[in-house]
Amino acid sequence: MQASSISSLGQLIAAIVMFVVVVALCYFTTHFIGQYQKKKLSTGNFAIVDSFRIANNKFIAIVKAGTDSYYIIGVGKDEITLIDKIDKDQISFKSYPAGKEQVDFGRFREMFKKYAGRGGKDDSES
Repeated sequence: MQASSISSLGQLIAAIVMFVVVVALCYFTTHFIGQYQKKKLSTGNFAIVDSFRIANNKFIAIVKAGTDSYYIIGVGKDEITLIDKIDKDQISFKSYPAGKEQVDFGRFREMFKKYAGRGGKDDSES
């Protein structure tokens, strides 16, 4: 019986290690593809400044074309419609430090602690 429980424990540890490796590979692959797409989209004369989803396959976008031309376009499933041309001073740009987006991990951490049973209101009372 002792050998079978050691074998089972070994299989469990191997499965956990494989799971962690697969999750890490997924994370780094997604990060790499995201960075590649970001670089690919940021080069050239066109850039999407902002977009807002209206329906399932419809959204409005602000597109920069050239150096200082900004357009509002409507994008649907089968069509793209020019709505208006706007000036740069009419757009409020998001300000992120050194090209990094601001991500609030505080809310995620609170949710993780709550569902993991290691945080939340109950732990602060004890």
